[in-house]
Amino acid sequence: MESIVETMMQQLLSKEILYEPMKEIGERYPQWLEEHKASLSKEEYERYSHQHELIKELNGVYENEPNNFTRIVDLMQKMQECGQPPNDIVQELAPEFDFSNLGQLSPEMQESPQNCCIM
Repeated sequence: MESIVETMMQQLLSKEILYEPMKEIGERYPQWLEEHKASLSKEEYERYSHQHELIKELNGVYENEPNNFTRIVDLMQKMQECGQPPNDIVQELAPEFDFSNLGQLSPEMQESPQNCCIM
């Protein structure tokens, strides 16, 4: 069972799936940081700057060591610790996707989770 999960994770984190979106996010970060520097707290600016550095590092791994799954997972975990990328950047790439509610249950699900249907 563990190898099945590991194989699925490797496929989800593969260069074929994540490289292009991560590359586009990384390319948008410098301008976004410059435009929002004055409106961000020092902590937020440092967090987003650190996240940008991690994205650049991840893209470097995808370009030079695309099969280094251990390093990719490590960088993804570090990026996750920084929180979501700026919503402005994500909305440019996927305008139909709302990251602000990611991981939250809908009101219907909060009231009756037994009505959840995966299929």
